[in-house]
Amino acid sequence: MPRASLPASHSARPACTEADLNFAPQFRPFYAQEIAGYERELDKLVLPGEFTALTEQPRVQLQACRLRAGGLVVSLESTPISVHHRAEHAADLDHAEFLASFVIAGHGVIVQNDATLPLEPGDIIFRTTALPSEIRMYTNSRIVVVKGPLARLLGAHSLAMSQFTAQRGVAGLAMVQTAHRCLHHVFFDKAESNPTSSLFAEQALLALLASIYTSQALEKIPGDARAPADNWQVLASYIDAHITDPELSVQAVADVLRVTTRWVHRLFKMRSLQYTGYVRERRLQLAREALEDPLRSQVEIKEIAASCGFQHASHFIRRFHERFGMSPAVYRRTAGSGGA
Repeated sequence: MPRASLPASHSARPACTEADLNFAPQFRPFYAQEIAGYERELDKLVLPGEFTALTEQPRVQLQACRLRAGGLVVSLESTPISVHHRAEHAADLDHAEFLASFVIAGHGVIVQNDATLPLEPGDIIFRTTALPSEIRMYTNSRIVVVKGPLARLLGAHSLAMSQFTAQRGVAGLAMVQTAHRCLHHVFFDKAESNPTSSLFAEQALLALLASIYTSQALEKIPGDARAPADNWQVLASYIDAHITDPELSVQAVADVLRVTTRWVHRLFKMRSLQYTGYVRERRLQLAREALEDPLRSQVEIKEIAASCGFQHASHFIRRFHERFGMSPAVYRRTAGSGGA
């Protein structure tokens, strides 16, 4: 694999082995100086892989920042390159993450699930860290990769993690264009924003990505299987939108959607789920995120419980301990020290 130093203008910059990514959403540059250095940084940030330079004078510019609500964004500008993630590099489904690649400039392909998806400016490509993949850029390019838990992308939507397939959101789709504008607003606009508005903007971007991915995936489901998938989409999306409502009973959901409680239970049974367990898990995950959020480090546990839909703090504490093996207070301290 070609190894080449970057031009002198880059090598004069100070080396930075561990960029501070904690102040989101501001990007921090990585001055790795050599292709091998950028390969090591991308191994840590995105997924272990192998760089191959497709030109004799390779150049790379890498920047990254964290999302306030969890996740990472990486901006990569480069001359033609190939990055190969082998099967042994892939994570298991329980710890899988999604990679949503915004193609800002350049042309190439991404390969995953035996599918080869073209990359054109304005596209968004979805893949997962749970499967081997390869990205090849044949021209000078710039890609911004949003990385986060796969469950956050799929969340309350129609497809299980085991059914994930690589998808391409083409540049001509209105929702894809909106996501590109949202990405630019969140990470590249120079206007000052407060932490709360930035957090909501990040969540809007993730919601857009979930909507684009699921709409692409649902189109590939055979017609006779679409109705149950669409029904689940409606049901689960409503539950997710109202998950913090402590009165979110099966009857309440059925009344709003104008269906029977039997219909609700049947859709859950089709996915080997139960309504009560599903709602509790969604609330516990929401509470876990709140406990990990440094902006809410002073919020009392009982208030976290109430904000996530639990009526009684004692019930929340018991369920949280059963699920995560420690009390909410201990989890918060552990997360704050980087051990969660």
